[in-house]
Parts: sequence; structure tokens; C-alpha cells
Amino acid sequence: MRQVQAAELRRFLLDRLGLAGPLRPPAEMPALAAELAMIQIDSIRVAGLRNHELAWLARGEASVADFYAMLYGRGEFIETHYPVFAVRRDWLPILSTALLDQRPATRIRRRRLKPQMQKMEDHIRAHGAVGPADFDSRRVVGGFNTIKSTTRALEQLWSDRRLQISGRTAHFHRLFDLTERVLPELADAKPATSQEYERFLLRSALQVLKIATSEQWADRVRLHYGSWRGESIRRWRALVKAEAEATAEPVEVVDLPGRPVYWHLASDAAGWEAAAREPRPADPARIIPPLDNLLFSRNRFSALFGFDYKFEAYTPQDQRKFYFAKPIVHGDRVVALLDAKRADGEWRIVGYEQIAPAPPEALRQAVHRLARIVGATKVGASTRLTRELRRALVGKIEPA
Repeated sequence: MRQVQAAELRRFLLDRLGLAGPLRPPAEMPALAAELAMIQIDSIRVAGLRNHELAWLARGEASVADFYAMLYGRGEFIETHYPVFAVRRDWLPILSTALLDQRPATRIRRRRLKPQMQKMEDHIRAHGAVGPADFDSRRVVGGFNTIKSTTRALEQLWSDRRLQISGRTAHFHRLFDLTERVLPELADAKPATSQEYERFLLRSALQVLKIATSEQWADRVRLHYGSWRGESIRRWRALVKAEAEATAEPVEVVDLPGRPVYWHLASDAAGWEAAAREPRPADPARIIPPLDNLLFSRNRFSALFGFDYKFEAYTPQDQRKFYFAKPIVHGDRVVALLDAKRADGEWRIVGYEQIAPAPPEALRQAVHRLARIVGATKVGASTRLTRELRRALVGKIEPA
């Protein structure tokens, strides 16, 4: 078994997630996205950018428009719902098996909605993609409080694989279109056997995580299966235990408590070459969003980076430190947490916590790059910064 130190494991992970070394050129970004396999979609803007947009920009020089072209234009990725991810297209025929909800309450709701579902499907066939805002209807229990019955019908049609999410409106509302138009291969996909499905769950979970302990791996398998389906994690722990050695390669981390064993796919073994190299000070810093792939396992993040990250957007304002704390990665460390807002042409830093030393120029380049992308003309700060940081970060944004 390979024996590594925690710093090597961090470098391996960051390399595999596209968060190490120089920013990737635009031509390499679709291939990197395919390796990431899933990118979480979120509608809330964080300092002028949405979660998936920040995740995309943290990895390369391609534009936000390039991300949407890959997702909604070329259809290389397909958006799923509950949870909301952009997922590589070739995964959908088998991954969507988990979306077929056969719980008794769902069957009852489907029967009640059947006439409305048929009318809406007929409308989409005749008129093209639609969103929930295109229909008026009564409100029913659902969502955070209530939801339109037509929205419930669209979501049920999606869950039944009769519709797919084909795009977003200018206000980032979902558009639904017929599966036969968006993902025609789904109709001809042969049902996977139980063994094939479980093997897919194992491999897909580890491809997304890149490296994980058995417990972290099992927890991600549960998500790919559908945690809402009520299956105990004990099933996935047993599956990982039985199949880990046939599916992945182990490494032992010798300088972490208990010398934990982590697993990775053989296809990611090239990451150890990058992990053996010390980071270069000239490499760019990366500002990542709260729902980045790096944070898909909070337990892993805490173990490897030395602190607990908390997503405080839903914490009462008087009890939180940040609203959307964005980790800044430089080298093989998370060096800071940053919170910012965009308003009136200014990208304003409203929260900042230094965690580890980092070159001020690298921090400046990362901050000013994002501020420039969202159209700001200057960076300001309404939080306490050291004199050196204020000198580095605050000021007019120069053209690229």
C-alpha cells in the first residue's frame, strides 16, 4: 500500500480537481469538466457570480458563457434536479435510475397529477420548452413552503424521465423539454442489472470525490443513489467494504491521526506525480464557492485542511460570521476565507479571515480577476484588513 503524508494527499486532491498549477486554457476545460463529472448548480449569486460559475472560473480561463454552452448549448452535460447538478451526459441513462421514485406517497401524487401532466407534456410537444412561470395554477405543499401544482407536475414529469431540464431563462428559471429531444438515448437505454448499478454508484461516487476514506465514499454513494429514498448508509458501507479492493487503490496517510486509509480510482493515479512536487509561489490563487467539488465531503475537508468549513447562508444573521465564505486555495493550502458583495460598480470585501500565509500579489490577482469578470471597476473593503492586505487588494481594477 502506498504511504503518503497529508500534504501529498492535499496536492493529489487539488490536482485531480483542477485546482492546482496554472489556470487551464479554454480548450482544456470541457475535458476537465468531464473528469469532475458533476458540478453543483445554484441560483444564488455570490459576489456577482453563481456557485457553478465560480467553480468553473476557479479552474480555468474559459468564460462563464463557455460553461453554459457546454451545458445547455452542446448538451455535453445535463442538469439534474434534487439535488441540482450539471452531470456528464453519459452518466444519465444509469444515474437517472435513482430518480424513479416509487414510494407510495409519490404514486398517489402522480395519479392526482396525471391529467395535468399529460396536458403539459402535450403543450411542450406542440410549443417547445417551458418553465414553471409559463403556467398559472393553484398552489400546493412543496418546495420551501408552497409550490404551483404545474411546477409539481413538471418536476414529476422530470422524475419520471419524460422531461429534461434543457436550459434556463434570463432570470435563471428552469426550462423543461421532452426527453426525446434533450436526451433521446435515454429511451433506448437498457435497464442496468443490480450489480451493474451498484458498480456504477461506487465508481461514480469516487470519481466525483477523487479520493476518500471508506466512510466518505459510502456517504457519497448514498447521495448518488438518492438519500431521500430512505436507504440506510449501512448498505453502502457494506458495499464499499466488499468491493473497495476490486474498484480502487488504497493509500495510507502516515501523519494523520489513526493513519487513515484513503481510496482512489486507478485512472487518477497520475495525480501522484503532481503530488510529489512542491507548489510554486507563482501559481494562481483560486477563490472557490461554498458548494465546490472540494467541499463535497466536509469531513474530508476538515481532516485534510485543518479547520471546519461552515456554509452560513441559512444561519440567522446575528449568529453567523460570514454570509457566503469562499475559501481561497493557494498551493496545497486553503489560505483564507473571503466574503464579498458587488454593488454600484464596486466589488466590496465584507469579510476576510487569514488562515495561512499567501503571497499578497496572488491574492490580488484572484480578487481582481473575479471583480473584473462581474463588471466591477474597483475593489473596496468594509472589513478590517492588515495594511499589507489592504494595499494589495483594494483599489482600481486594471484591464486584463
